Amino acid sequence: MKLDTDALRTIELALQLIEKNLTKQIKSDDVFRWLGVSKSSFTPLFKAVTGYPLNQYIRYRRLSEVAYQCQHHRQSAYPIALKYQYQSHEAFYRAFKRYFGITITQYRATQLNSQIFSPIRYTINNQGGTIMISKEMNHPLITNTLNEHQGSVLIDVDIDHFMEVNNKYGYSTGDVVLAQTLFRIKQVCDGYEGIQGPWRYGNDEFLLITTEHAKEIIVEILKAFEIPMLIQQQDIDVSISIGTALIEDDPIQDVRHSMLKAKSKGRRRADFSNLD
Repeated sequence: MKLDTDALRTIELALQLIEKNLTKQIKSDDVFRWLGVSKSSFTPLFKAVTGYPLNQYIRYRRLSEVAYQCQHHRQSAYPIALKYQYQSHEAFYRAFKRYFGITITQYRATQLNSQIFSPIRYTINNQGGTIMISKEMNHPLITNTLNEHQGSVLIDVDIDHFMEVNNKYGYSTGDVVLAQTLFRIKQVCDGYEGIQGPWRYGNDEFLLITTEHAKEIIVEILKAFEIPMLIQQQDIDVSISIGTALIEDDPIQDVRHSMLKAKSKGRRRADFSNLD
């Protein structure tokens, strides 16, 4: 599939239109009409860039927005779900449990301060005629928090061989794995003070910031993934690799290099070289 800058700008416009219309009865056909594109050409393009079919992306964004607003405004889920086009609270509860693997009540108990599925933002690097796409989620929140915590430790948790999970169990199960990974990291973080996050950043990548006890926290996160995830009556073994970096000049690049070092050593481990 050919990805040129014009096609990617169309995707960017589609993402903006979706965000502006989440509370309306928007469907994929509406997006095609607004953009003046055909279903046959745009559908595979959108999935290639974002990783999600268009209707599924809209559904995930709505579910995430409802959950996030319930958490932050301490309101009942149903009035918010109704605003986001769920016609009954039963429909919303079923959809939330199906796609994220926990109930809305369990989600609220996590006190998670970020969205499960935030809007996708991507950067484009055109190097030597090759277009490289980097997907990012929760970008403004993470950028602002990094600026406020210079000198703290940034931790990058990345799922090992995530595509194998999708290929073996299916993409819907893979999406539950992503949500469950976020919740497991959050459970560890709840045992410590001074932690910002966790946030989902890349497709299968999660970031958090701590002012102290970084190595201890990382050891506990690794332990949390020694137990398989029970999803749809299947035990799924999920391993992670963890990178670290001091928040200085370019912490995102530094922490990703560290995470890749951990993977190169055999995965299921952490790299602390930036902290020594």
